[in-house]
Amino acid sequence: MTESKPETSGEVEVVPTGAKILAVVMIPTIAALNYVGGVIVELLKAPIWGDTWATMLGTLISGFWVGSIGGFLYNIIMAFTLWGLPNWVWGFANVVIAGITVICVKMGWADLRKPVKLIPAFLLFGLVYPIFTTAVSIGLFGGGPLWKPLPAAVYAATLSSTGNFYLANYVQAISTEIPDKIISFVISLAIASRVPRRLVLLKR
Repeated sequence: MTESKPETSGEVEVVPTGAKILAVVMIPTIAALNYVGGVIVELLKAPIWGDTWATMLGTLISGFWVGSIGGFLYNIIMAFTLWGLPNWVWGFANVVIAGITVICVKMGWADLRKPVKLIPAFLLFGLVYPIFTTAVSIGLFGGGPLWKPLPAAVYAATLSSTGNFYLANYVQAISTEIPDKIISFVISLAIASRVPRRLVLLKR
């Protein structure tokens, strides 16, 4: 069963009902998978986050809004249960992640068969995205070292050598985000590539 939507060009875009159903199911699934990823990372004591890969995956399959809402839902749940209410603002980090994912797809930077073209995506996720997280961390939470040992050590070393508080916060952010987002993006691309194209709403 499919539904049709008229476009301004007069053509008809046929959207499979299965793709719409999958998009609805993806929202709670993104939240759940982000949680699982975060828990696994904590159990392994890894110096990354592991809780945005499902946002990328949901975006790759069902588009920006599904990825954003699913990712935001994860942060809301965590804020009301484990992190504390002020941390709900980190939900916007998942909105940014979904946006970058869409940009990467539209620019052709989301194909595992062409590894070189993944480099701009890695730069966006690993170097540009941390500008946002650093701004939120400093602006709303005062900044300072993260609770993970490795980035905290990076923060201390950068602050000691440069005396620059803002740079220290940014460098510790990229020390976690570069490996985290590279791993997350590759995993999400690998899984999304196995989804039938008729169920994918985000068009390349």
